[in-house]
Formats: sequence, C-alpha cells, structure tokens
Amino acid sequence: MCKCAYLIWFRACLNVVCVEFIINKDFCELINYISHLKKLHFMNRRELNLSTMFQTVEEFLNKNSSSFEDKPLMKAAIADLKQCNATIHSLNEAQSVSTRADFAIKAEDRKMLLDNGLKVSDGLKAIAAMNKDTRLKVEADVSRWELGRLRENDMLIRLKQLHATAQPYLAELLALGVEASVVDSLDSDSSKLMQTSPAIRNIKVKTRQATIELGETVISTNNLIRETLDPMMLPFKNINPTLYGEYQNARKVADVKGGRSTKESTELKPEV
Repeated sequence: MCKCAYLIWFRACLNVVCVEFIINKDFCELINYISHLKKLHFMNRRELNLSTMFQTVEEFLNKNSSSFEDKPLMKAAIADLKQCNATIHSLNEAQSVSTRADFAIKAEDRKMLLDNGLKVSDGLKAIAAMNKDTRLKVEADVSRWELGRLRENDMLIRLKQLHATAQPYLAELLALGVEASVVDSLDSDSSKLMQTSPAIRNIKVKTRQATIELGETVISTNNLIRETLDPMMLPFKNINPTLYGEYQNARKVADVKGGRSTKESTELKPEV
C-alpha cells in the first residue's frame, strides 16, 4: 500500500469507535477493529479488470446473438459465461459485507456495560465501608483498567460475578442511586455481548469464503473465454472480420486502477 493511501486509510480508522476504544484504554479491541477495517474484502485489481472484460464480452455476445443462432455449442458457452458473471456479481456482494456497524454497536454496548459495572462496584464498596465488610469490599473491587486488561469473555464473566454479588444489596444500592436495572444489565447485557462476538466472526468466515470462491470463479471464467469462446470465434475471422474485430476489442482487458493489491489473492495466468 502506498504511503498516501495508507495515510488516507489510517485517518478513516480514527472515527468515533476508535476514539471510544482509546478513551476506555481498550487497546486490544482497538487493534481488532483496525485489523477488521484493513481486511475488508474487495476485488483486487486483476479480478476487477477481468470481471469488467467478462461483462463487456457478454454484452457483445448479447448484442450479436443473431450471429450465433445456428451454433448450439456457442450458445451453450454464452449461457455458461452469463452464469459465471452472475456468480461473480453475487460473490462480490457477499465478500463485501462489512461488520463495521456491528463493531460500532458492540463498542457502545461494551462502554455502557463497563460504566454500569463501575457504578455497581462503587456502590458495593460504599456499602462494604459502612458495614466494615472486608469480603464484600474485595468481591466488589473492580476498575476499568482491570476489566480492560481481561479477555472479553473473562471480563463478561467478572461482570456477571459482580451482578451476583450485588443481589443481596439491591435496596442499599437503590438508596445510593444505583437502580436495579443497572445491576440487572450486568447479567443481561453480558449475555448479549457473549452472543455478539461469535455472530461477527461468522460473518467474517462467510466473507473470507466468498473471497476464495470469487477468485476461483474469475479463473474459471477466464479459462472459459480463452479455451472455449476464443476458439469458437476464430471462424468469424474469415466469415465476418468486422464481428471478429469487435469481439477482440471486447476481449481486451483494460488496466483500471482500484481494488485490493493483486498480491493478496490467487494469481491468474497471463492471457495469451
């Protein structure tokens, strides 16, 4: 990635979600989020240029379909090309699905959960001090820094434990301004976040698989044109030179900049 493009990408990462992670010192989550942004899947330049050529060839064949009416094998190859193009379009949409919104929602839910945990912890520590209850003081002693250092699942388990610790003291907590709904959120919202991470991972698995299948489909479509359509069009070089010349123009791969680096995906054989 060139320096200029990297700076543009880095600035895009410094959004509200990243700022929240920095404020809360959730550096592990910040690294995961930026890594997610960097790994968003799009066609690489080679795939993008080839898929554009595939579409151009399909448009040419549709426009000149009358020239192939008496050639069933040619019509079958054209049908295969149309199916390949439709599959590429579908896989490109599937690989481009982003979990950015899910990350943003998760970050907001996580911050609210941590805030509620600290409210409950402060209330319980105040009760422990008033009752000179050493056990309660130790069990209620959590900090944002401590929770931020834990793995996510361990952090949620710790908050659920804090929820259990608070149950006998709901009345005292309410008198201190800590409502029951805040205490209950330590259990319900922790369970919700436990389900969010696997859901995000499942989306990532699907996008990665779509990227793999997309690369394979681009290769097979390129082979279909080179090994089937190209030879079938050769007779038109003498029968209809104009038509053949238009086909050759449609076959040209324009080098349009854009997409991911080609190095990140399966190499395609150079055209002959």
